[in-house]
Amino acid sequence: MLNDDTPLLNEGTASPSVALLPVGAADRRNGDWSNAPALMQPAAAGQTVPGLMVYAHGIRRHWLVSTGVGLLCAAIIGPSVWFGLGAKYTASALLSVMMTEKPIAFQMEPGVDKDRFEIYKSTQTQLLTSRFVLLSALRNPLVAKLPIIKREQEKRDPVIWLQKNISVGFPGKAELMEVSMSREDPDEAALLVREVVDAYLHEVVNNEVDKKRLRLSELDKAVSEKEQDIRSRREELKKLATELGTSATENLTLKQKLALEELTTYRQELAKVQSESRRFKAELAAEQAILKSVDSVGITDAEVDTLVQSDPVGRELFVELGWKKLDQLYMDTAVVKGASSLYVDRYQQALKTLQESYNARKADLVETVKQKRRSLIQSEVRKLESSVSVLAEQEHTLQVQVDAKHLEATKFGNSTVDMEMLLADIKNADFVLNQLASERDKLRVESRSPARIQMLIAASKPEMPSNTNSRIALTFVAMLMGMCVPAALIAIWDASAKRINTCADVSQGLRLSVLGSVPLIPAKVIRRLGSPSKRCQTWQVRLTESVDGIAARVLRKAELEQCRVIMVSSAAGGEGKTTLATQLALSLARAGRRTVLVDFDLRRPAFDEVFGLPLEPGVCEVLRQECEISSVVHEVATKNLAVVTAGRWDRNALASLSNGSAAGLFKKLREAYDFVVVDASPVLPVADARFVSQHVDAVVFSVFRDVSRAPKIQAACEILAAFGVHTVEAVVTGPNDNLYGEDMQYESTISA
Repeated sequence: MLNDDTPLLNEGTASPSVALLPVGAADRRNGDWSNAPALMQPAAAGQTVPGLMVYAHGIRRHWLVSTGVGLLCAAIIGPSVWFGLGAKYTASALLSVMMTEKPIAFQMEPGVDKDRFEIYKSTQTQLLTSRFVLLSALRNPLVAKLPIIKREQEKRDPVIWLQKNISVGFPGKAELMEVSMSREDPDEAALLVREVVDAYLHEVVNNEVDKKRLRLSELDKAVSEKEQDIRSRREELKKLATELGTSATENLTLKQKLALEELTTYRQELAKVQSESRRFKAELAAEQAILKSVDSVGITDAEVDTLVQSDPVGRELFVELGWKKLDQLYMDTAVVKGASSLYVDRYQQALKTLQESYNARKADLVETVKQKRRSLIQSEVRKLESSVSVLAEQEHTLQVQVDAKHLEATKFGNSTVDMEMLLADIKNADFVLNQLASERDKLRVESRSPARIQMLIAASKPEMPSNTNSRIALTFVAMLMGMCVPAALIAIWDASAKRINTCADVSQGLRLSVLGSVPLIPAKVIRRLGSPSKRCQTWQVRLTESVDGIAARVLRKAELEQCRVIMVSSAAGGEGKTTLATQLALSLARAGRRTVLVDFDLRRPAFDEVFGLPLEPGVCEVLRQECEISSVVHEVATKNLAVVTAGRWDRNALASLSNGSAAGLFKKLREAYDFVVVDASPVLPVADARFVSQHVDAVVFSVFRDVSRAPKIQAACEILAAFGVHTVEAVVTGPNDNLYGEDMQYESTISA
């Protein structure tokens, strides 16, 4: 593609269509178009967030540098890792670890399941790498003289070094233990493994045999002690049988039963006597209480009347007293109150005397009754005291007999229990003795059985390095990392630039409307773009069709919004804006629209060279009012197309532009042409495009893949928005996707 300074060939010559090429890309015309921008994921307006593909595009753009640096790093790292790892020799010893001991005649231990065997193997692994086993190995003078052991003794504990470097495993979970060590010196590795295994066999495995001997000795001692205990118990049983007169527990049980029956009988009689004694004592206490209360307990009137009626004298006095009281009542009614009579007085005196005799007789009768009661109670008390005394004597006698029988029954019972316990103890002791003796005899036989752990293959000097495959793998990984890390760093560095890579970066990342895209034509094709070859014709078709598609959208926009003055610019220089403006003007002209192409890139004009026109007079002269616009418009060979060059730039032209002098220029061009395409300067470096943007209907940004950067485009859009530009659209140059493929089966005539 052509850069901004590459002239466009005039129409009518056998020239190719004009392609797009950024400024500063001339050095890439040899075919190095692999530098690619970072991909932006869709984000908020004006923001770009690096996605996963951003690093892939960074590597794509800088693949040559990445590959060169990666190969250099791999060439340095690979040999360093290979020789740094060094060759290591692994010495191994193989031991047999049986799940259970193989018995000669008797199975001494129960069957071991898989889980218990795994625990046993883990225990043996810990024992082999334990401190006391490794210390035993280090006591060997040959081991102590090794340089590595001496260095470890100077730095730290050599046991810790041995624990880290000795390896213990069970290949395939079989009954095999593999003890190995890898060292640079094969003799050193073999010696260390051999001595560690020997120390393990001596300190742990042989110790198990010693434990069997010790257990056998303990069993002999236990059998002897148990025999002595049984003899002692038999002597005690014999002595007890002599005291009781029998050694049969059945006879002792019968005697105990008879004694218990007699004891029960005596206890029943004793309980009966005690019950009678308690009853008589209670009655005695009651009678004594009644005797004490005889004098204090009175006699009721009814009882007194009964006594009087049963006594002849008392009954006679009672009858006579009754008649006297009747006479008294009659006199009280017949005699006038207050009258005195000798007869009445005498009668009252007789009544009083009779009343006193009756009362005296009644008192005598009451006292007589009390005396009788007292005598009866005293007699009953004497009987009860006699009964209580007799019962107390009987109770004492029976208690003595009960105690005697209880002692006799207890003696027989305790003796029976003692004898039964002695017999049971002797029986249990005999059973334990038999078990101990059997276990001792079995252990004597099985102590000759082979050990559960045995040496199969002793450690020998290894002949070949054991880490060749791992060295190759690690070296390969290191070289791969050496190639990948520079590429990753370059990709990260490239991602920070946030270059535009696809149309999606503009439409989704920057939220700019994309009018279309134009292809990135290879440099070789650019040099031969006028060739009749199929490849060149294909690229011509692609370029023409893509630009015509953009022009079609511009025409449609003009019909809807009267958008006729279009400024083509970019955020920074070298993004193909001049070429885009030229191609857009050519396409509008081919569409039959009268179009004028104005070069407002006053500081770096290009149209004078592209179209072979004089530089001045031009736009600058019109701005300085040195000439009219009609005198600077040049018709070119392309039908419907006119060009206005930039003219000679100076500060006065810039001052006129900033003062709004361009308004008249654009007004006249609007009246004379259907479309005005303005090639403006970049927005960020200078202020020219900002002033021009106030007089146009729309701004089209030229965005160049691998060159344009999202932050700069966003900054340019913000500047234009500050100058009142409401419509900013973009055309992306570079992505070849979503365009016509290489297999288009038709041809297009392209006039440049």
